Amino acid sequence: MTAPLPPSPRGPECPPAAVLEALSAGEPTPDATRAHVKSCAACGAQLDALTGGREAFLKARPADRFLRQLERREETAARAPAPWRRFLPVLAAVVPVLVLVLVVGPKLLQDNPGVTWKGEAFRVVAARPGAEPTPLAPDSVVKAGDRLRFAYESPEAGHLLVLELDGRGGASVFHPFNGTTSAPHAAAQRDFLPGSVELDDAPGAEWLFAVFSPRPLQADPLLAQLREQAGRAEPTLTCDGCRVSSLRLRKTP
Repeated sequence: MTAPLPPSPRGPECPPAAVLEALSAGEPTPDATRAHVKSCAACGAQLDALTGGREAFLKARPADRFLRQLERREETAARAPAPWRRFLPVLAAVVPVLVLVLVVGPKLLQDNPGVTWKGEAFRVVAARPGAEPTPLAPDSVVKAGDRLRFAYESPEAGHLLVLELDGRGGASVFHPFNGTTSAPHAAAQRDFLPGSVELDDAPGAEWLFAVFSPRPLQADPLLAQLREQAGRAEPTLTCDGCRVSSLRLRKTP
């Protein structure tokens, strides 16, 4: 596993780390950002480190190999006793932070109301056999059978739930899979969360919610809130002391 990059000494006027990651991956960024990075020694050094790490990661772990690993885990899980849920968790090794550099896209970084980039970030990636892993932005189109992986970054340690509200009004816990309480989450954790989930064929909007709290959370009250809002155009979650990030997807057959 590749070690994460050390914290950058960049100042408050510097762009978020996710923007530098997108820049290192060749994604479009504003001219003002590029000009700042060119004139800022700290940002320039961080960009050089990201670019070098991305190139090393691409050489050592091509995207097609990553997909083949997901498919092999899917085949192994399919031979196990069928779960009572409609989706299947795939136990996977945590993908190192540099995978995120490969999959971050411009729509995920710009004008994105579903993902918070200043101080914390909720990222979702879809994997489909025969295609590269794809970062999901608000209203991205997904299909039944797509496998989703999640990442969440916060400056402080706490507890995390990832919840789902599907087009039939069903609410589920995606992380920790089928859990009743939130999972501990380390500060500045940038790797993907372990495992993945497979989407079922429920039509319509698919809402994902990352709920972060400094204290442990019970899932049932939050799931009840979501079920009560089934069919609403903009369901929301409220939780004392929590921070909630949401992402709406569009599911097609």
